[in-house]
Amino acid sequence: MKNRWQPSGLVGEKRPRRPLRAFAPPLLSFVGALLGGALVTVGMTPGLSALLIALGLDIQRTQMLTALFCCAGAGFCGGLVGRRLLGAVPASLLLFWSAYLQDFIGAELQPVHDPGGQLEPLNVGALIHTVLMLLALALLAAFAGCAIGEVLARVLCDPIVQTWQLLRSRQRLAALQETAPLAVPKLAPPVAPQPRPLAFMGSWLLAALLVVSLILAAGSGDLFLFAPDTGIHTPPVIHTAGRPNKGTVVKDSFASPSLHGQRRSFLVYLPPSYNTPAGQQQRYPVLYLLHGSPGKIVDWVTGGKAEQSADTLIDLGKIPELIMVFPDGNGRPGATSEWGNSGDGRQLLENYVAIDLVHYIDSHYRTIPSPEDRAIGGNSMGGFGAANIAIHHPDVFGFVISLGGYYRAEGLIWGNDPAYRRANSPLYTIASNRRSQRLAFFLGAATKDQPYYSDTLQFAQVLKKLHVRYTLDIEKGYHSWHVWEVQLYHALLWLHWGQSSPQAS
Repeated sequence: MKNRWQPSGLVGEKRPRRPLRAFAPPLLSFVGALLGGALVTVGMTPGLSALLIALGLDIQRTQMLTALFCCAGAGFCGGLVGRRLLGAVPASLLLFWSAYLQDFIGAELQPVHDPGGQLEPLNVGALIHTVLMLLALALLAAFAGCAIGEVLARVLCDPIVQTWQLLRSRQRLAALQETAPLAVPKLAPPVAPQPRPLAFMGSWLLAALLVVSLILAAGSGDLFLFAPDTGIHTPPVIHTAGRPNKGTVVKDSFASPSLHGQRRSFLVYLPPSYNTPAGQQQRYPVLYLLHGSPGKIVDWVTGGKAEQSADTLIDLGKIPELIMVFPDGNGRPGATSEWGNSGDGRQLLENYVAIDLVHYIDSHYRTIPSPEDRAIGGNSMGGFGAANIAIHHPDVFGFVISLGGYYRAEGLIWGNDPAYRRANSPLYTIASNRRSQRLAFFLGAATKDQPYYSDTLQFAQVLKKLHVRYTLDIEKGYHSWHVWEVQLYHALLWLHWGQSSPQAS
């Protein structure tokens, strides 16, 4: 007679298969990721966005980072509830698409114009590549969130479930011992587990997606440093007959005496006529553009579109041709350089720019070597550095372009001497250096960029009181390359080469 209390693993009747049971955990993960991600989006997005903006990010990067955070949150909820990547990841990507990506694509498909109103054509290939990078970042965020959620579920839930299963198995074993016959039933031979085709294919698919996502995400640095739409639109097409309409950017380097013989690389923009037969006897004014922190020599070309703006304005005949130099201002590890001479005298970046670099450029390129044809500018830390260097060297530079800058010495590089900090604070040194009051300043700020907006207005009041000529350009926006791109375009139009100072506005 068949034993009705026969436990699993003993010879006897087989339990009926439940095919739908295999789909329950992925489905639970999918639903948990959708609901949890929606709650994260509604509950945490406003606070996270406010925090990122307060830290200095612009609205474009803030929206991208917030969407990635919500994607990770959805993955976390799916991993916590159902512990299945195959359920949590699709739901997280669906949330990322609906909350951010579809609006981003729609915005990029709209006509985009440069600050002068010229149409910037859409680069479809660049848009597709950017969308793939964003999807890769979202997939990695979902992977990470789901993994954390699954681990947390194991730590918190498994002890409870295992304890309940142990108690239940003891109860069943006790009941079996009371009712089972004395004869020991024959044990069934162990059966090797058979791989499930769907699970096998799914694991390989997830592995492939992870590898591809890592490869795509490795090239996404510009999305975080500049803006998600960087490079999606190409320079305006201006039909010019009979002459080149594009400049060239070359890389150069030299050993700086001020930096103890250290070799520093930099980029140089050469105007369209520079390498033509007609331009061989021509000399050009020079604009030095300093990057912010963190930064590198390509920032003004990639993020600020300096090359594009110069090409367009030259081609339209709105500005004369010029040379632009993009130096490297990174200093010792662990501290921003501030483009200054450090308090201990061991890092003389100001001397590198104002003396060594200027001398090298004038010696190796066809420049007009006079302050009236030499300008220095920058963004953020570079804006501070441009003002500080120019005030210390009014015999070298005649024009200053400070965008999103500040005007008091900040950072560890200056040391602890208050007098030295004050000597490197343009807000104070402009009043005591009468020769520097002949400089002309272009000050750029954005309405939602604090504290730089207030710093710029304060410095403008000092210039006004001292009767120093300046132009104040206020744009709507944040501490971002979108603002600095517009303001550099305006600054290139503002420069009046060969004059001691242009008209203020």
